[in-house]
Amino acid sequence: MALRTYTPGSRRVDKISIQRIKRALHDVSYFSDDLAFAALTAETNPTEHASKSIDGSAVIIMMTGEATLQINLKSYTIRPGSIVFFSPESIIRTERITANATGYMLAYSRSFINDIQVGLSTSLPIYMLFRKSPVLKVTREETAEILQLFQLMKKLMHSGKQRYLHEMVRSLFTTAFYLIAEINSRSQEQPAKQGRCEVIFDEFMALLEQHCRSERNVGFYADRLGLTPKYFSAAIKEVSGKTAARWIDEAVILEAKTLLKYSGKSIREIAEALHFSTQSFFGKYFKQHTGESPSRYKHK
Repeated sequence: MALRTYTPGSRRVDKISIQRIKRALHDVSYFSDDLAFAALTAETNPTEHASKSIDGSAVIIMMTGEATLQINLKSYTIRPGSIVFFSPESIIRTERITANATGYMLAYSRSFINDIQVGLSTSLPIYMLFRKSPVLKVTREETAEILQLFQLMKKLMHSGKQRYLHEMVRSLFTTAFYLIAEINSRSQEQPAKQGRCEVIFDEFMALLEQHCRSERNVGFYADRLGLTPKYFSAAIKEVSGKTAARWIDEAVILEAKTLLKYSGKSIREIAEALHFSTQSFFGKYFKQHTGESPSRYKHK
């Protein structure tokens, strides 16, 4: 089995964007600059010469061969039956790869994932799983199921359909996400013992699901947990890599998007349901975090 080994190169971390993936890879299908599905080989491996970071996120399914990837300075051996997840913060380098290595990559932008309607109770375990260990073991049947969804997304990208293409692609992506969540839930039957900060984080997530419509202040959650805001914020950042304020904003925006798309309520009614003092304040908050107005998001 032939091996290709890469020696350390520049310490500079190179960003790989969806646009760059579209240009650099031969067998690639894409959905504007938000989603790209590509076949990978040892020859087309995008992390072969230097440390790279995805400008967004990516999922890789290994089909044949073997590779050793360094992800955030830790080495992982990837074989068939592995799904690898790269978050926007991941620093990736290929240490070694066999010549017969092949796989598939689905890369997606931050804006794409922000439009996916998945609740915290589902997305949080996936986020935490891949943050701690970016490689998930799957069976041959599970690999086939996920790949079928990816291939159907690819087929739609080439279909010429326009009117409901966004909705169809996002629905398939969401289905794949829930399938991975199901695999994760079955693989976590014996959860590891949690440290103090992880317990605080889990309790915060439970409170956030319950109160995010009405409470957007970090101090509220710290107080409910009997902690000082400083200690609380440090614990959340240590466990998740995100600030408590960012988690609160993301939860509020997720609720807002769900209400805008599916509740049938007016924007004024949604602003009231989320306890914003005025519709104007809600509109500014929503646009600050999404780049578009509530009205445009509701009707696009």
